[in-house]
Amino acid sequence: MNLISAGILAGGKSSRMGENKARLKYKKETFLDIVAGECADFYEVMVSVDDKEKYRDLKYRLVQDEKKEYGPLEGIYQLLRASKTEYVLVVATDMPCIRKEILNKLAKHITGEEDCLILCVNGKIQPLCSIYSKKMLSALEQLRERDEHRPRELYKIVLAKYIELEELGGDPEVIGNINTKRDYEEMLK
Repeated sequence: MNLISAGILAGGKSSRMGENKARLKYKKETFLDIVAGECADFYEVMVSVDDKEKYRDLKYRLVQDEKKEYGPLEGIYQLLRASKTEYVLVVATDMPCIRKEILNKLAKHITGEEDCLILCVNGKIQPLCSIYSKKMLSALEQLRERDEHRPRELYKIVLAKYIELEELGGDPEVIGNINTKRDYEEMLK
């Protein structure tokens, strides 16, 4: 995947979990390391964080939010700004069941014409497991100025292409988020 980088969103507050989801363990690996491993075929792996100091022990290239408490759109914006490639696959750190095969198949659907390729499951968008282009930077800047946080608003002003997970041969479980202690306990069973 030499024209697409990967960016993992790890800077969230994890308020529903009560602890940093990036550092949660599953089969002796952190969620962040699991997701990074599944992104290994991409040009580079970056990690979007709210504060580099909290993550300075990590071996990944860190990209820090400028606009604090703004949410995932800030991470996407900063990853695109920092990327050495035109496109960035964005994946949330709380998706430890994601699989390399699905991410690689998603990347193969990039034509170069779209501003973003949004993964959907039964018509429901998955903005935190999708591919974004640097062509979107000015649109993201507009949203930041308006303090608009919703990815849906972004998709209204850019050339968004949508693809169903089913087309990629994926099961909805692969993009499941682990958001709460209960989700985590269920996963560990």
